[in-house]
Amino acid sequence: MAGRRWIYLTALAVSVVFYLAYQEWFSWFGLVILLWLPWFSFAVSLPAMLKFRSGILCPRRMSMCAQAEAKLAGWCELPAPPFRGYVGLKQNFTGETLRKSAAISVPTEHCGCVTAAPEKVKVYDYLGLFALKCKVAEPAAILVLPRPVRVPELPELEQFLARAWRPKPGGGFAENHELRLYRPGDSLNQIHWKLTAKTGKLTIREPMEPIRGQLALTMNLRGTPEELDRKMGRLLWIGNHLLGRELGFTLRVMTGEGLRKWQVHSRKALDAAVDSLLSAEIAGKGDVRQAEGSCGWQYHIGGEPV
Repeated sequence: MAGRRWIYLTALAVSVVFYLAYQEWFSWFGLVILLWLPWFSFAVSLPAMLKFRSGILCPRRMSMCAQAEAKLAGWCELPAPPFRGYVGLKQNFTGETLRKSAAISVPTEHCGCVTAAPEKVKVYDYLGLFALKCKVAEPAAILVLPRPVRVPELPELEQFLARAWRPKPGGGFAENHELRLYRPGDSLNQIHWKLTAKTGKLTIREPMEPIRGQLALTMNLRGTPEELDRKMGRLLWIGNHLLGRELGFTLRVMTGEGLRKWQVHSRKALDAAVDSLLSAEIAGKGDVRQAEGSCGWQYHIGGEPV
């Protein structure tokens, strides 16, 4: 708002010269108006300046290489006064920081979490002569989602599709059932009435579920931006591949906060785990393969190029 202040000072100087040159009532009247105008503007603007809040307008989830901006925005119940400030961006994995004007392009060359925060925000009176420090909202987190990266070869999975079957706890729907005689406590909804009528014995259809071996995916959250892109992309592809075969798995990742675990049995759970990892700190030391024991099927996700 420096330009408006220079305009006001120039107008004030012209008014003073005009008054000294002519000494008429209208020159005095104009000088008095210019002297009191900033204070009148500040008094009128003060309620709006105190209620003004600033924040960031940006998408919360983006695909890699997509285009979007993080913009500085303001809200006020009264007519909004002018404001100025910057948008500060920080990439979680690389630690790179950017700060430009009120709008800045979000870096999406690599996956991760980009934090957008309002910085040095000031709200001005309606004439733009006086400024107050503005209250700002919390920084906004922008998740740049990875692209699935196909893994050419995975360890054999056939032995984990269904090794055996067991009664499903709590009953309910199941694709496979086992016929057996009724026992006290069984639900009457499970009675197989046609077979009971033929045999004369109460027979029920007990829901069964498969007994599968334990599957695990492991990963160390460290590496160059390109390696992290490949790691996160491979995690997304392998996770969807296992879930497509109805195979849940355990995800174990070494992060800057230590070892983190997720039980993944749905695509929603996989997306939640990926979102958490995009916001996690890079692991400094440690190897997840040394921190955990072996299981039936385990695949370690690396970031090396194929």
